[in-house]
Amino acid sequence: MTSDEIERSINALSKYDLVVKQFSTGLIEGHKRPQVEFNRTSYPGVEAHLFTIADAASWHPELTSTTGVILFGPTNESDRYESWFRLLSTIHDIMDALEPYRQGLTHGIIPTSHWIYHEFRWYRKNWEGPPHEMKTADSFLYSVDESIRHHIKELNKLGLSTTQSCSGLAKDHADREPYLPYLMFDERIYPRLSAHLFTLADITGWIPSYGPHNFDIEFRLSSAEGAKRFWDNLVVSAKRMVSRLHDYRKRHA
Repeated sequence: MTSDEIERSINALSKYDLVVKQFSTGLIEGHKRPQVEFNRTSYPGVEAHLFTIADAASWHPELTSTTGVILFGPTNESDRYESWFRLLSTIHDIMDALEPYRQGLTHGIIPTSHWIYHEFRWYRKNWEGPPHEMKTADSFLYSVDESIRHHIKELNKLGLSTTQSCSGLAKDHADREPYLPYLMFDERIYPRLSAHLFTLADITGWIPSYGPHNFDIEFRLSSAEGAKRFWDNLVVSAKRMVSRLHDYRKRHA
């Protein structure tokens, strides 16, 4: 990509409702590293999406002291053109996948839990420590609703550790009315997984929130209608997201 192409591509991000506050391509020798700052008021929930994009593109995200999220590119000058291409491609991929979410916002479907509100609160800092180790799904699949055992096994194989679930399907609960579909993830498997999970939920139409003790991420549906389709889509979209985050996961292994 040329410098002009990069600038035009950045200016065109408004089609995704992303408000760019300022940017520097970093392509002129001696200039500061590449960076682009987005306004956190672009739309509700944008912070988790931008952090996920940065991690997938091997950029570094930071919050400003005001209303911005800055994505920093590499310090290595020889890698800057490639890094811009990687970032812009990742933005297009993830923002295209988030189109139904953004359409929902225009119709008044506003998320009740915001990743950024909880993520930097003091009570979440209290349990910071080494990442949790993954458990094999086979050790607990016997307790998972039969209709979603394959889904739960696939999610755990992808490195997304689940802790609780309910299919929401009547055929799995012949003796009682089932709970609405839900799924709990252990967010302490690797750093910043919480942002990636919020983004995954927004892509797939699940409702994300923090668990009762302000850790672990819960996905839920407001209705059991079409639950099978939501479970299937969750696994397919999780595979895509995990693939995008492969290098990030490798760096934090």
